[in-house]
Amino acid sequence: MKRFNKQGLMLLFVVSIFSLIFAIIVGRFMYIHVTGEVQSVDLVSYAETYREANGTLEAERGKIFDRSGMVLADNRPVYTMYAILDEEYSENSPRALHVEDPSEVASAIAPILDMEVSEIEETIRSGIDNDRFQVEFGNSGSELNEETVGEIQDLELSGINFEESTQRYYPNGMYASQVIGFTEDGEDQPQGSFGVELEFDEALTGIPGHISYQRDKYGYKLLNAEEVVQPPSDGDNVYLTIDQKIQTFLEDALTSVDEMYEPERIMAAVMDPKTGEILAMSNRPNFNPNTRENIENWYNDVISYPFEPGSTMKIFTLAAAIEEGVYNGQDTFTSGRFRINENYRYIHDYETSGWGEITYDEGVQRSSNVGFAKILWEQLGPERFHDYLEDFHFDRRTGIDLSGERRGSIQYQYAMEQITTSFGQGTTVSPIQLMKAATSIANDGEMVKPYVISSVVDSESGNVLENNQPESVGEPISPETAEEVKRLLASSVTEDEGTANRFELENFSTFGKTGTAQIPDPESGGYMTGSENYVFSFLGMAPEDDPELMLYVAVKQPDIDHYSEGSISTSYIYRTVMENSLHYLDVNPDQEGERHVNQAEIPDLIGASTEQAEQQLQELGFDVEVLGNGDEVKATNPPSGSGVLTNQRILLLTDGETSMPDVSDWTLREVLALGQLTNLSIDYVGSGFVTEQSIQPGVTINDDQVLVVELKTKEEIRDAKESEDEESDEGQDVEEEEENIDNEMN
Repeated sequence: MKRFNKQGLMLLFVVSIFSLIFAIIVGRFMYIHVTGEVQSVDLVSYAETYREANGTLEAERGKIFDRSGMVLADNRPVYTMYAILDEEYSENSPRALHVEDPSEVASAIAPILDMEVSEIEETIRSGIDNDRFQVEFGNSGSELNEETVGEIQDLELSGINFEESTQRYYPNGMYASQVIGFTEDGEDQPQGSFGVELEFDEALTGIPGHISYQRDKYGYKLLNAEEVVQPPSDGDNVYLTIDQKIQTFLEDALTSVDEMYEPERIMAAVMDPKTGEILAMSNRPNFNPNTRENIENWYNDVISYPFEPGSTMKIFTLAAAIEEGVYNGQDTFTSGRFRINENYRYIHDYETSGWGEITYDEGVQRSSNVGFAKILWEQLGPERFHDYLEDFHFDRRTGIDLSGERRGSIQYQYAMEQITTSFGQGTTVSPIQLMKAATSIANDGEMVKPYVISSVVDSESGNVLENNQPESVGEPISPETAEEVKRLLASSVTEDEGTANRFELENFSTFGKTGTAQIPDPESGGYMTGSENYVFSFLGMAPEDDPELMLYVAVKQPDIDHYSEGSISTSYIYRTVMENSLHYLDVNPDQEGERHVNQAEIPDLIGASTEQAEQQLQELGFDVEVLGNGDEVKATNPPSGSGVLTNQRILLLTDGETSMPDVSDWTLREVLALGQLTNLSIDYVGSGFVTEQSIQPGVTINDDQVLVVELKTKEEIRDAKESEDEESDEGQDVEEEEENIDNEMN
């Protein structure tokens, strides 16, 4: 009994202890149930916070349109593919929601994504082995379009899902790429990195929205979950002054010249000179903003590439002289070369021997450096011209609404710098600076600011938030001066001695100024030599009386044999773009002239009569050289079917005896073509154009002969002529001195 009592007491103690513990636990649960707190943590709030997911709703970036409403920069959905690997995700689902067979999935998807089956399978199996919930497939599985996603979804593969996002898209590829620019990935959405995309990034960028909801342990939204949504606000739309039709004319013309002449650069723009609106702008090299691969030139050269402009600067020297009343076109001067005095170097015309005594009007037409140097130094004066350089705003940026504009630099400290600035050497300007200054010629002396943004529009309401209007920024010359400048520049197009004959339009009068600018050579401190080492340019407007369009084009270092060929490329662009654009704008033609063929195909002339073939080619605008005295055409160079720019030399080989032509002034390319047609072996010394030939003109050509030609650049010919002149002057001085001695002795 005593032992039983002792055991009972122990049992009672144990039961009491467990009862106490149970009571504490139950009490604790009751406390938690009633208060909802653990260690001062609100469990209800904690659970809601744990289950609550917050997300950002992406705002759509504003679109960029041309003036007619064509989309230039858009947004499109892209998708990233991922595979769910966790088997638990398929619980309580009538079908599998995770990848069951990696081999099957890999084999089905690989051909669509252009990936190796083994690569996809390895990615999936590696994720499974590492206990990952899901895996993605790198670049090959990202930025997928809707078509690709549709193909994969049609396979109905378990566990394969897609996440949608928005990507900036440029539907026209390289079209105006350096104007429009591009975006790069930002923290929440794309951000402008170049061009209009950068300049108007704030307007184009929308305000992201917000969403919150209840989720399960996998992060997916619960059924009937409370959802709070703050919708995003999309970015504003930007409308450009660019006209898609005129831009297309310009792009096509630049591409043709780029392929044919392979220049270092091309830069061109079309403007409405009355308003300053940029209707087209393009450069070569350019790039595809969708891929941005192998970009050779990041800059919009029309606004970012100041260089020595060459003779296009003469427009403003002429305007300043006329405005000051010091220009008399009928006065004469001696062309060829000029210097202030014996302490200064000579200024030369491109025709180093000159054209004798000519009027200043003819000097304008012939683009005489000597004429403009004398206008600056002897008539206008350096100080007054410097004032006009500032009045034309060559000392500042234009303020065009594009990122990356750079201004040129006026080099005007010394006398030679002042003189060379008058004809576009030394001082640098950008193409857009030239175009802005030239608007004064079109607008009766009033200069307008160039711009490329037409308006900014709210993408949701359609309200116009910003609307650009033409802005007058100065009046450097009078209406009378503007009219006289137009008349003189038009004569350089229409008169036989004018340098701009190639720029004459078929149905519209036009005026403008050519430029052939030397390129500085950093190594020598002087200028580069060689036929191709120039920037060939033209600044022109049409029609003459009431200009509707202005076009500037510059082609740097095209693949040519002689610098005189440089204007072939620029004139092709000018005539093609201006003629087509003016017709497109329904501008009434103001003249009927002979058609200036831009590019023609060599017809099939084999077997045709020599006389008829020569006449047919001349009518197409070609310079024809007939080889041989036969009556029937045997071969041509370039051959039949070749597309060739006009004003080039075409060789016609006849079936008669062939004699050596006079190849003076021929380019090396033309001499080599002669060798191909006649089976002559060609050897040459130098570069440029032919000055000497080993087989004299008129000699019958035999197959076993070798023609050796010596070629010289324009600079070499000029230097040789200067040396001859100096020797002649020294000889004359010696004769005069001997005559004086004889007289003294007598």
